[in-house]
Amino acid sequence: MLRYVSDYHTHTYISGDSKSTLMENARAAQAAGVAELCMTEHWNLLDQQGNRLPTSYDFELVLMQWRRLRNRLAGQVELRVGIEVGNSTVDTQAVDRCLGLPQLDFVIGSLHSTSLSYGGIGIYTAAKACTSRQGAAAILEDYIRQMEELAVTDSYDVLGHIIYPLRYLPAEYQLTLKPWEDRLAALLRQVIDSGRGIELNTTQGTTVEGWQWLLKLYRDLGGQIITLGSDAHQARYIGAGFPQALALLEACGFRWVCTYRRRTPCFHAL
Repeated sequence: MLRYVSDYHTHTYISGDSKSTLMENARAAQAAGVAELCMTEHWNLLDQQGNRLPTSYDFELVLMQWRRLRNRLAGQVELRVGIEVGNSTVDTQAVDRCLGLPQLDFVIGSLHSTSLSYGGIGIYTAAKACTSRQGAAAILEDYIRQMEELAVTDSYDVLGHIIYPLRYLPAEYQLTLKPWEDRLAALLRQVIDSGRGIELNTTQGTTVEGWQWLLKLYRDLGGQIITLGSDAHQARYIGAGFPQALALLEACGFRWVCTYRRRTPCFHAL
């Protein structure tokens, strides 16, 4: 039986850090054997310097691309409307008001910045400026604390790229999230009990191996809802690392991978 492959974390020029169009991403999806593609443009509530950004989002450009292509590509690539909300806990109520868009299929809840009490600066910026293992651990502590706050909100369907800070912290510190395993388990139980999930984010094919222990933890806790995303900011990375990621999901005991329709998970057999 052929797998139903979907990429549920992708960006176009609307995100600001990509130059791709939805058409380019869709064509790349076809070439990569990806049957369903979700646009998840960035909506961050803090910038890299810790300044506050708008607490509302205009979906006009997103819907324009989607409407132009959804029928044209029917039967080739299914296109879904999503959003990646960064640091929604800055103003959860305002974010929730924007998530009532009728066409919205999917919401990733991400943390791209440190907490306001930490200065609100981008995790990328904080990690790159880190000069000690103690400082790096402090960034991770702040990150876990924020994720605990995010997990109890309604502002997401899946928690995005949970291992995100490890992308940027100095490799020589050899840090993992395992020291926070008990707290991660508790917040993952909250995610599961609320009928939500997590994503396996391949970081354009570069971080698949780093997910194994976290996926096992989530599955052992009873987690079933999981989406697969490349985090592609260029069309050539659509579906990157997916063969390895799908094999890892099977090895960790998952039976399904999810897509979303109007904020409701749809299960596809692995």
